[in-house]
Amino acid sequence: MTLIKKASFGILLFLVQLLSYNAKAQEGQNSLLWKISGNGLEQPSYLFGTIHMICKSDYFMLPQVQKALKESKAFYGELNFADIQEMKKMQEMIKSETPLSQRISSDQYQIAAKLLKSNLNIDIEEFENMSDLGILSTITYKSFPCKDIKMYEIELLQMAAGKKTGGLETVAEQAEIMSSMAGIDTIIKMLQDLNDKDQNLTAKMVEVYKKQDIQEMIKIMNETSYMDTDNYDLLLSNRNHRWIEKIPAIMKKQSTFFAVGAGHLAGETGVLNLLKLQGYTIEPVTK
Repeated sequence: MTLIKKASFGILLFLVQLLSYNAKAQEGQNSLLWKISGNGLEQPSYLFGTIHMICKSDYFMLPQVQKALKESKAFYGELNFADIQEMKKMQEMIKSETPLSQRISSDQYQIAAKLLKSNLNIDIEEFENMSDLGILSTITYKSFPCKDIKMYEIELLQMAAGKKTGGLETVAEQAEIMSSMAGIDTIIKMLQDLNDKDQNLTAKMVEVYKKQDIQEMIKIMNETSYMDTDNYDLLLSNRNHRWIEKIPAIMKKQSTFFAVGAGHLAGETGVLNLLKLQGYTIEPVTK
């Protein structure tokens, strides 16, 4: 896989570090799959929390998830991976017309170059025509504890073959959010944080995800430096509210299986609670 392709793929991997888990979990929310019914719906829809990326050796697919997806008429993710034009836009996001060496100071360039070489054995020249988001995405991909990576959204999309597909937001909308964070300071901080502690946290996070223990996942993510309180509304609450404006109309048309980062489910401004506030019945599906 070329560095460009890895960066394009890594955009989604970078999102997991920032978007998937930082939410205020509520007691009893130890299910990844939730049934949505009532409030005028003729058929139930489902909401599944993903981890976005996981090593193949840790990957699992719950039978109740397979059953719910099979019963649903449509599949919606955060993005529509079946939309070729959207995927082309994602590839464009990693490119930059202004070379990296001209975008940042000489001191920043030297610091980043040293960290890239020592931590990932990558020459900074490989990033010269890449955007900051592309660089961050590649760092995320290269630093993941395995190379054989599975993505739940892609696996679910393949299982949903023949169904209507869609996305709750566009690549452009995600790019606008990420562009406010993906600067050289973030790049350097991420490189500085690549150590054994972060690798152990990733392993712990996967372990509790497999147990469907959302509250423990939140505790683990709070030990990392990828999310601060200033970005909570930008990355989670605001997006959840925008999704909630779209989800009811989608469910009214057909029974739909929604797959989003697990951290979007819980909390006062989580999708589950926002659906409850609109009058829907939300039930965990555990078997």
